[in-house]
Amino acid sequence: MTPAQFKKLLSELEHLTDTQVRRVETFLKGDDAVQPIITELEQRMVDTPECPHCHSSLINRHGKAGSMQRYRCKNCLKTFTATTDTPLARLRHKEKWLDYLHCMINGKVLRESAKECDINLKTSFRWRHRFLQLPATLKASLLEGIVEADETLFARSEKGSKTLDRKPRKRGMKAKKRGRSKDDWVPVLTVRDRGKHTYEAILPGVSTQQLNDELKGKIEKDSVLCSDGFKAYIKFAQGNDLIHKRLNVAAGVKVIDKVFHIQNVNAYHSRLKEWLQRFHGVATKYLDNYLGWFRFLDTQENPNKNNLFKAQQHLAGT
Repeated sequence: MTPAQFKKLLSELEHLTDTQVRRVETFLKGDDAVQPIITELEQRMVDTPECPHCHSSLINRHGKAGSMQRYRCKNCLKTFTATTDTPLARLRHKEKWLDYLHCMINGKVLRESAKECDINLKTSFRWRHRFLQLPATLKASLLEGIVEADETLFARSEKGSKTLDRKPRKRGMKAKKRGRSKDDWVPVLTVRDRGKHTYEAILPGVSTQQLNDELKGKIEKDSVLCSDGFKAYIKFAQGNDLIHKRLNVAAGVKVIDKVFHIQNVNAYHSRLKEWLQRFHGVATKYLDNYLGWFRFLDTQENPNKNNLFKAQQHLAGT
């Protein structure tokens, strides 16, 4: 290579994306970008060996599946790899997974993520929702102390569907019905204690029965439930041995005894909706995935691609 060609190469390097720069560094160091990922995946089988089919810990090495170790269960005799029955199963381009997770931590939209990681837009969509399967299930299992509860509404959306259950309408059009019409709005219940433990659920409607079905056993008895004046919360608190602090926000009562309020939940809703604006509307069928995505970013002390990658290694349904 002539000096002029080398100088031109250096000038071209200035236009590389962050991901491309990291790949050039990896190439120059002679490192294999895939092997460290495989090593980390297979370390789980060393630390906590478990068959994804029958959950037995009695497993043996059983040859190779490409570059990955294959295992065989002594109990059910089925074979598997470290990614079987995890969100990472059957996904290709392992060397790009961490880069894509880095894009997700930064909340990048599909096209930006696809361009950054040099993958197809359809692959970007598939990876996003595959990587959100487990974060969507990670919710607080028990809330205690001062617990705040409130619901917020999201516009019902059939974005991306080939067939619609209603007539199509332009963005910005007003809802057909007033109030909490099920045809136009989807209620999302958020329950959060002062330890920032958060539980969310998409409900068909907010009623005492729905609250009982969704929150049974999830709030410690004798905890203090703070809510607005919605009657469903009153009956729910009475039936679950909870001290209830009812805030009549419409009358200007936002805080009781300088301690009891629902401002943490309201602030959480505000951050959630501001974060969702970048996606220009979320399809209702994927809303739970996005709630889990934001919950991971908001409740983790140090949300990073490594933490999100570790979450992908858990077996589905466990």
